[in-house]
Amino acid sequence: MTRKQTVVTSVRMTPHLKGRIQSYCAANNLKEADAIRDLLEKGLACESLSVFATPVGGLIRDVIEAEFNLLRAEMEESSDRLENRVAKVASRGTKASIATQALLTDVSRAIIPAWHDTPGEELWSHYSRIGGEVQSGIPYLEAKAGTP
Repeated sequence: MTRKQTVVTSVRMTPHLKGRIQSYCAANNLKEADAIRDLLEKGLACESLSVFATPVGGLIRDVIEAEFNLLRAEMEESSDRLENRVAKVASRGTKASIATQALLTDVSRAIIPAWHDTPGEELWSHYSRIGGEVQSGIPYLEAKAGTP
């Protein structure tokens, strides 16, 4: 029967490292020596799973990377679908508001004396510009501020 021999080694620690180890001791209800051994074992285990250290580590990294790539692809597809839905909904409202604006332009030209000689195309392009700016994300007040 062989007896395991232990080796005593001293380690110099910065106050910051000492504080982190004390926090680990308190969180896990360990003595300082046990905490240091535990952390060394965990650190060495992580080191052995390094991508370059073992084929197992490389495999684990590849699996995780593949999962992230699938997740990224799903998120991009979802984002594209959402953009298309928003564009369809926004375009419906825009078509209706542009049609309304065209009607109002014609009605306004008929009932407001100062607008009798104003070409409808000018009014149309003016309000279309404001609508386009608002659709592109510019706040309404900023788009309207550009009105002559």
